[in-house]
Amino acid sequence: MHAEEADRADAPRPREFWTAAGIFAILTAVLTYPLSVRAGSVMVGDNPDAHLFIWTFAWLAHAFANQPLSLFDANIFHPLQHTLAFSENLVGSGLIAAPVIWITGNPFLALNAVSLLSVLLCGCGAYVLARRLGLGVAAAFICGIVFAFSPARFFRIGQLHLTTVQWIPFALAYLHTYLDRGRARDLRIAVAFFTLQALTTGHGAVFLAVAIAVVIAERLIAGWRRSPRQIVRDSGVTGGLLLVPAILIAIPYQIVQREMGLRRFLENWTVAGVSYIASPSRLHQAVINLFTPVEEVNATAHAYLFPGYLPILLSVMAIGLAIPAGTKARRLTICYGSIALISALLIAGPPLGLWPLVYWLPGFNFIRVPSRFVILLVLALAVLSALAIEWITGRLPARTRRWTVAAVALLMLGEFAIAPLDVVSLSTRPAAAERWLADQPKPFVVAEVPMSGAPREQTRYMLHSMAHWQNTVHGYSGIEPPQHTALYAAMKSFPDTASVAQLRAFGVTYIVVHIDGYPADRWPAVESGLSGHAALDQVFQDARSRVYRVRYDPPPSPSSRPR
Repeated sequence: MHAEEADRADAPRPREFWTAAGIFAILTAVLTYPLSVRAGSVMVGDNPDAHLFIWTFAWLAHAFANQPLSLFDANIFHPLQHTLAFSENLVGSGLIAAPVIWITGNPFLALNAVSLLSVLLCGCGAYVLARRLGLGVAAAFICGIVFAFSPARFFRIGQLHLTTVQWIPFALAYLHTYLDRGRARDLRIAVAFFTLQALTTGHGAVFLAVAIAVVIAERLIAGWRRSPRQIVRDSGVTGGLLLVPAILIAIPYQIVQREMGLRRFLENWTVAGVSYIASPSRLHQAVINLFTPVEEVNATAHAYLFPGYLPILLSVMAIGLAIPAGTKARRLTICYGSIALISALLIAGPPLGLWPLVYWLPGFNFIRVPSRFVILLVLALAVLSALAIEWITGRLPARTRRWTVAAVALLMLGEFAIAPLDVVSLSTRPAAAERWLADQPKPFVVAEVPMSGAPREQTRYMLHSMAHWQNTVHGYSGIEPPQHTALYAAMKSFPDTASVAQLRAFGVTYIVVHIDGYPADRWPAVESGLSGHAALDQVFQDARSRVYRVRYDPPPSPSSRPR
């Protein structure tokens, strides 16, 4: 590498870091418009997953304040426990979202604050990683731009468990520093960032674990030697304590795997071939349109997996450049080239795909879709792109180098641009029935009808439960318990005897009947069945809904789960 010495400090100084952070903040605001200026009232996508994320952050804000020791006993899928562990818990992001909700009461602002901050921190983290690898400021900016804004990662902004991978580059940055210098402090900081990533998203923890394994393997092959005893000593009690939260948060998932069978299998692990060229980028779509209708490509694709022309070109150049063997630049090229290759093979379908060989491993068996390893691939391409820029521009005069890299950065941003993002408005203001329930003596259990089991219906009722946080039989997550699937099927004939018997078996206290949820030709029959029902007492009514209390003889035991 040939950049000026002033550009080559292995750790950015505070002023440099905050300058870089400011630039990435501006880029984030521009490229996420209008989300960035309407963060309190809109969201990216009105779908069950988006509703799940809103509910999750609201639940975490409630649980942090009211039941921190039973955080995973969420109010969905009554009467089951550990229901937060049916999918990503988002606890790490909840530490950011909860104060926003406590102060503003606005779950949209909390959700978008986490999403926008993840983009900013992905850029900052990749910048720090490049600087810790010994690259200059200009190359580090390229690294940050690729990881933050490449469409294959950036367009995950609406998927909270996939966009919040910002701690991966920070952890790798300090791991590299430890391997280079052997300072115990750097190892402990790397452990802290690993735990932060594990608390934020399990997907990110798996991606990071793969990267760590490759980095350490490359260093061992290159001759790095440090005894396991010395590594443990370097980690110390502090490092061990820093790992404890990551271990504790895995326990509910082990329980759920054992009790509920939360495991991933090989069905639907491949993606359509067009996914590899699919992208929401305006430029990418224009290029695709030259050869085939882009609507057909994006409609057929299972995911946006194309990382961009410039990152691919620069990465190929980094691998093909005549960087002298034995130099740090060559070692880094081999290391991150290996991470890119492994990620690509985990994404690939048969006959090259590695996923059938590893999907059963701990951690991997939590990941439903292996194409999500494209996020790790983008990070590897970001580092390789930075290495190429460093090597290509290293011999140029400082001013020429800066203008050259600025031009590359602008071309990248133009290639990646998606703005304006498509956003939607959604209200979580509780209806009158939910407000009435919130004033009733607690605890109680709620069911809502119509109940078909459709995901959007389930998440709508989960959002309703935010008004009172009492247990509900509804839920949408990584799995659907068989007993709840049976309940939802039985409730299609509500209010017949069998459906009400099912509600009693689940210990339901109140049934909220949404009149406007029924087709006009179906509601008269439902209303007739409710009229004078021996097991149901009407306790609330307005123009849109009714609430019925379920009669029991004898009364059911109150919920054992505190609220």
